[in-house]
Amino acid sequence: MGRVALWVAVGAAVALLLLTSATAGVVSSVFGGGGAGGGAAPISASGWARPVVGTAGSGFRTADRPGHDGVDIMAPKGTVIRAASDGVVVRVRCNVGGESWEPTGAPMPCDSDGYPGLGGCGWYADIRHAGDIVSRYCHMVRQPTVTVGQTVIAGQPIGRVGSSGNSSGPHLHYEIHEGGNNAVDPVPFMRQRGVVL
Repeated sequence: MGRVALWVAVGAAVALLLLTSATAGVVSSVFGGGGAGGGAAPISASGWARPVVGTAGSGFRTADRPGHDGVDIMAPKGTVIRAASDGVVVRVRCNVGGESWEPTGAPMPCDSDGYPGLGGCGWYADIRHAGDIVSRYCHMVRQPTVTVGQTVIAGQPIGRVGSSGNSSGPHLHYEIHEGGNNAVDPVPFMRQRGVVL
């Protein structure tokens, strides 16, 4: 039997587990491995990781989209979206056409694909991290799998890529806010933390 090394973050501590090939599949399924883009990106020494496996597309506040407060990461519908760092979920909402709702368990307008011009982030979640940094994950295919007040760790699955809200196709719209609603470019922010988007 082969061995697989797996880094697991537990609070501020980090442990290295040596797994046999027989147990690696169990751990993979617990941490959301498998499926479309299910593999987790490595967590950097700073505690940050790519939120989704995909290709960076539309950038932050470009000349043709000055109000675009994040970066779009193209990925197939259903690809696992993961918390970019440890934190607490502070918002889970459905946002389309200028309206916004908390999840009710009933069918919601965000449960279907959106289109350009519809407006809104679709299904999204916000996570507050150390230093009053908030990461936002938009256009999920369904309601995020996390709830407000839940503590998450870097790399933990929080939802799946979709195209809800103001969207022209499956992708993750990823934002970083420093100190409240101050959006900053996620590309250099993540690069400074050892992560290439």
